[in-house]
Amino acid sequence: MTALHLKPISVRAAVDAAAEHLVRRPLLVVSDFDGTLSNIVDDPWGASILPLGRRALRGLAALEGVHVAVLSGRSSADVAARVRVGGINYVGNHGMERGFVPRRGRAERLHPDVDQASHEAIHAAERVGDELPRLIAEPWLIVERKPPSVAFHWRQAPDVDQARARVMGAVDALDPDHVLERFPGRRVLELRPPGAVAKGEAFERMVEAWKPRSVFLLGDDVSDAMAFTALRRLRAQGVTDGVAVAVQARAEVPAQVLESADIVLSSPVDATRFLSALYRRLAA
Repeated sequence: MTALHLKPISVRAAVDAAAEHLVRRPLLVVSDFDGTLSNIVDDPWGASILPLGRRALRGLAALEGVHVAVLSGRSSADVAARVRVGGINYVGNHGMERGFVPRRGRAERLHPDVDQASHEAIHAAERVGDELPRLIAEPWLIVERKPPSVAFHWRQAPDVDQARARVMGAVDALDPDHVLERFPGRRVLELRPPGAVAKGEAFERMVEAWKPRSVFLLGDDVSDAMAFTALRRLRAQGVTDGVAVAVQARAEVPAQVLESADIVLSSPVDATRFLSALYRRLAA
């Protein structure tokens, strides 16, 4: 499939365009959380899954031959507690964490496997997470700790460009030797151990594990574009097939997302409607 549109299309048009993949098994459905299953909110701790998204994931996870995963920048435990659907995989921290909640299982009992990191990187993330708020004592700065990484959000900043520059400058001052890898997103900067797995590699691991004949892959940010690019590469190699679905969570959509997607939907609401429509067709 080639890019259909650089502008959002309707849910019905998106489902029709993806219809050929619905008859294939195994089928893999992978979705980001923030900006895809949840609306983007100023306070990342206030994000919640859209109810239709939860119902769609629950239905998809119950279908034979369908694997479902949430692939998020949040920790696995955090995103599992927000989604609360059993029978699916929760791949957190962009792929550094992996856990599974069985059907009728409790999200609180998730014990994910976490990739190892050097003590130097772990201590550096802790130190920068402690010291950066002292350099930028602003109410808009939100620190998200998810060892062995840390993220700084500025969604509420009155001037997002200035906030980005201040955060990046402070990080360079606190980590001048680049012990931690910079991982910029939309209104967020993550610091990660060098060589840490990202969403592209995490997605490839899923394909290798489940060997799907087709994939539906949904996301809205730069990290999701890495997974979209991986899907394109695997399609070209004949490893699997599938559709990369970009979600317009805010007015601005990163160029990398549009360039690597096949379909664009106008909002997280439409993304969950798309997943629900997939479930109805598959169940029928």
